[in-house]
This record gives sequence, C-alpha cells and structure tokens, in this order.
Amino acid sequence: MASPSRRGDPQRRTRPGGRSARVNEAILSAALDELIESGYSKLSFDRVATRAQVHRATLYRRWASKEELVAEALLAQTRQAVPMPDTGSLREDLRRLAHAIVANLSEPDGQGLLRTLVSDAGQVPEISVAGRAFWGERFALAGAIVRRGIERGELPTDTDADFFIERLIAPLFLRLLVTGEPIDAAYADRIVDSLLDTAHP
Repeated sequence: MASPSRRGDPQRRTRPGGRSARVNEAILSAALDELIESGYSKLSFDRVATRAQVHRATLYRRWASKEELVAEALLAQTRQAVPMPDTGSLREDLRRLAHAIVANLSEPDGQGLLRTLVSDAGQVPEISVAGRAFWGERFALAGAIVRRGIERGELPTDTDADFFIERLIAPLFLRLLVTGEPIDAAYADRIVDSLLDTAHP
C-alpha cells in the first residue's frame, strides 16, 4: 500500500530552526512580495520559487495549493506584526491589539496586502479559501481576548466574541479602504472606548 502523502503536513512545513526554517521563511516572504506586486491571480508556484531561489518541487512538498501557501504567508506576517496581547485587562488588550492593527495597516506592505486581497476577492473566487483560513485563525485568537474579558466580569456573559471584534476592526478598514481618512493610535483608542462604554456587564 502506498504511504499517505506528506503534502500539506504542518509538521513538514514548520520544522523549527535550521535550513528548512530558512527556506520556509524565504518562500513565505516571496509569496507575500508576489501577492503585493502582482496580485493573487498572477501568483504562481513558479514565480514564488524563482523569487525565493528554490526549486518548484520544494513548494509542492510543503503546500498542496496556492490558496494554502497564501493563507500561511498571510498568517505568518500577521502573527508577527499583530500579536495577540494578554495583559489581564480587557481594555489594555483591546488597545494593544488595535494599535498593532493600525501600525500594520500604516505600513506599505500591510496596506498593499489588504488592498490586493480586497480587490482580488471579487474577481478570483479561490482567494476566499485563503481568506477563510486567515480570518478564521485571527478571529479565534482575538475572540479569546473577549472571552477572557467575560470571565473577568468586564463584559456581559452573552457577548458575541466575533461580533465584538468585528466592531473593533471595521472602522479601521472603513477609513483605509473607503473614506481615506487617517487611522492612528488615538483613533484606535476612541474605538475601544466606544466599544466598552456600550458594553457594561
């Protein structure tokens, strides 16, 4: 009987340290650069491999599809740029999270990734696969902030964690993508204050 395929195996993709980790980092970085410069529809394993200076087969051993590669590249970038805080205070956690999002979206790469994903989403249905994987993890992690706040009595017990986080980030994306108004730490603090002022337990 043939052995099962290792393609897409998380352990194979994320070996800590050594050459494998460096290759993985180079590939993910190349994928992000290609995504920003050319968009999702033109991104290919061939182009990413050339940019990362690795053989195309290296990518196929790690990712089963372009959607998986893009999702992992986005998550790797965002985990580093927007870590999830756990300070013991709901207000402080939300402030730090919002500030990190503002900082990420204020950088050219952060803005470029967001605009590319939004513009391609309406034209390339496959990108929704990467989007669901990306937002699924981010909302799960951010939702933990809300659930800890509920456990500490800082929010009502019936608070919808996903909807709460949507209300935190939506004004930032609205300004960046629609109105063009600036986003900064002070604006992020106003959002957090407004959320908590209307969410008394």
